[in-house]
Amino acid sequence: MGRRKTAPDGFVCPCRDNCPHLEGLSAFWMLGEHRRSRSREHEHRQVRAQMAGENASLQRVVSEQKQEIERLKAENKLLHQRRFKASKPKSPRPGEAAGKRCPAAPPAKRRGPPEGHPPWTRKTPERIDRHVHVEAPLVCPHCQGATDTGNGGQTSYVQEDIVLVPRTVVTSFVHDTAFCPCCRRQVIHPLDGELPFAPIGPNAKSAALYLRHTLKVPYRKITGAMGTLFGIDFVPASTLGFEKRAKINARPIHRDLIEKTRAADLIHADETHWRQDGTNCWLWYAGNESVAVFRMDPHRSSEAAKSLLGDKLDGLLVTDAYAAYNAVECAGGRQSCLAHLLRKSKEVGEELALIPGADAASVRFCQSLGSLFKDACAVVVPEQAGARKKLADRFRKRLAPICRKPLAFAKAETLRKRLIPTSREYGQLFAFIEHGGPPTNNHAERSLRPLVIFRKVCMGTRSAAGSDNIAIFGSLVQTAALQGAKLIDMFRALFMASPVHAQDVIFGSPPEADQTG
Repeated sequence: MGRRKTAPDGFVCPCRDNCPHLEGLSAFWMLGEHRRSRSREHEHRQVRAQMAGENASLQRVVSEQKQEIERLKAENKLLHQRRFKASKPKSPRPGEAAGKRCPAAPPAKRRGPPEGHPPWTRKTPERIDRHVHVEAPLVCPHCQGATDTGNGGQTSYVQEDIVLVPRTVVTSFVHDTAFCPCCRRQVIHPLDGELPFAPIGPNAKSAALYLRHTLKVPYRKITGAMGTLFGIDFVPASTLGFEKRAKINARPIHRDLIEKTRAADLIHADETHWRQDGTNCWLWYAGNESVAVFRMDPHRSSEAAKSLLGDKLDGLLVTDAYAAYNAVECAGGRQSCLAHLLRKSKEVGEELALIPGADAASVRFCQSLGSLFKDACAVVVPEQAGARKKLADRFRKRLAPICRKPLAFAKAETLRKRLIPTSREYGQLFAFIEHGGPPTNNHAERSLRPLVIFRKVCMGTRSAAGSDNIAIFGSLVQTAALQGAKLIDMFRALFMASPVHAQDVIFGSPPEADQTG
């Protein structure tokens, strides 16, 4: 009879609790322990998988932190190098090698102008106020020995100097008055160079404003300079009064300069930080080679940009990549400053050079981008519109393959996204070629520089009126300098004449009364 494959019903193994094949252990307990071990193995497998995932995540975090540490080290080193320029070893001269100087080596070329360049000499004065004849010395001023005047000759030279007269000219005006039936009051006839009923004359006030808004001298130092050089005393607050009086005629000119700027064929624009009574403010600039306008605004928004530039411009607008200028519609095109992009690509490339094992594609991207923008800045823009369009398209075709693939380095990838064809800035890269203009916004940077230096001296202004004075008189001073006008004559015209006459002084048609002084 064969063995049964299954136990009969009701069968109970006699060795259930003490099986000789299991060394006396219970078979029922062993079966349960086997089932429980499979469950525990499954739980352990899940725990191991979870720990493996956490371990991989931690490894990724450590790898990212290492990369971030390397990037921060490179950035810190780059910032340090910018502040403290490293000394560069001198390149060996021709004929010099291995630290041994060749006796026949030519001398090093002197620093200076190229050969054949005419030297700079001081211009000979157009007039000579006095002639002084000095007798020959009887005793040598060097060795104190007796000289022989019979063998002497004659030498001459012209010397310029200033005459310091620390005193003021005090004038007492006695006017005969007449009654005006229309105004119903007594009136007088002011003379040239006279400010009616003012204790300080126009020349002194003009000199004070010249020191303030041209030489950027603080109010208290203006008082000291005027007292030392001219012997006239007034308190620092008096200069504020001079500004308040001159601003009556200066404000209409400032508004006219804004209109002239908006109508120009080329406009540069930029903005810089300013402090007004401890709060943040912004100094905006717009202008070109003939007109300069400043405006103070508490915001750095698109509304502030439109307040200075207007809603629409007919000329080419050259700015940096700041988005606030996008609110201004530019019929003549919008050019983004290539110098900013060139500097940014150089900074990213220098940072990559300091990171061990840096992304090679990012390095090539920065090098190619720098080469492209250098060529664009040096290009000669043709006069024909068709040729300009082809030249701009040629540069865009060079840019396309450079920005085609994503980059591993974050800063390089951010810069790449700014320059791809779908970006906002892409159409502003080579607008200067199509519309005929400069590729950089260097003009605006140079125009803001005097007031940026002044900001470091005075640490800003204390009131809205002071900020308004900085913007208005800064506009007039820079415009007059661009037009070649005499700044003292301009300040005198603001006190002595109407806004029209002061504007004539700025733009080259000064009246006869404003030529003196």
